[in-house]
Amino acid sequence: MKHRNEVFLESSQVKNVLEAFREELDDHRESINENTNEIQASHEYFEALNNKLDNLSERLDELTLLVKGKKEGKNFNFSPLTKREKEVFQALLILCEMAPYATYREIARRLAITDSLVAQYVTNMIEKGIPILKKYHENKVFLKIEKDFRDLQLKKNVLKIDALLSNWVR
Repeated sequence: MKHRNEVFLESSQVKNVLEAFREELDDHRESINENTNEIQASHEYFEALNNKLDNLSERLDELTLLVKGKKEGKNFNFSPLTKREKEVFQALLILCEMAPYATYREIARRLAITDSLVAQYVTNMIEKGIPILKKYHENKVFLKIEKDFRDLQLKKNVLKIDALLSNWVR
């Protein structure tokens, strides 16, 4: 049997170990809180930077249309679209009648194709001179057709898209 002194020593040693453990744990908590604050500040900085990059990219898209001469006053220069590009354009036109912008995903769902395929068709249309404007927000691309071109398409069907649909959208 242990004497009272031995039991007292053991319990005091356990207290000392627990106290040292608590101090170490408190140090770790404090360290974690400091790191969390740093991470939050970095996240806010990167979010602000991302928004600035989105705005810059949006402006570059608009400038690209102007520099390439795709839009001269109210006259538009563009190459003919493929059947599938016309379908993507139609979907974008319809979606932009319901909301200011459309996303790749919304167009893809409407046409039952992939988002990446829609993105490729949109890129092809832009390269062919169709003035599609892109807006970037939180790593998402929002699309709309430049207003003057949209109006021209709806009035004169310059892309030779199904006349019934163009009339319906007006």
